[in-house]
Amino acid sequence: AVARAAAWRAMGDLDQAAAALECALLLDPANWSLYLDLADVRAEQGDFAAAASLVERGLEYEPHEVSLRAARAAYRTRVSGSPDDLGALIALAPELVNTTYRNLLIDYACAGPKLPRRLVAKAHHIRKS
Repeated sequence: AVARAAAWRAMGDLDQAAAALECALLLDPANWSLYLDLADVRAEQGDFAAAASLVERGLEYEPHEVSLRAARAAYRTRVSGSPDDLGALIALAPELVNTTYRNLLIDYACAGPKLPRRLVAKAHHIRKS
């Protein structure tokens, strides 16, 4: 199911990718990375509230995973415009090994509503480094 989800996602069929990941979660509901993968698909679809909720579920199984924590901060920032969540993402960003994913999370977060320009500038600085 995970391989199918990756294939569907690569082909741009996010609905099929989400369906495959949901099936995988039925088989392995404690797999935190499946929650993150599905959250990322939901974010690509523009449903940041669902993405944030899925990341929260993944954190129940792996509360210290930096990619889950960063995704939570990014998706919550996008939904609420919370400066605290953007600050959390800024703090976690240097720990993300995958810079492409880090930059995507920063882009999502910085598009959130009513964010302080100073924090957005700080996030963009991290993105460029």
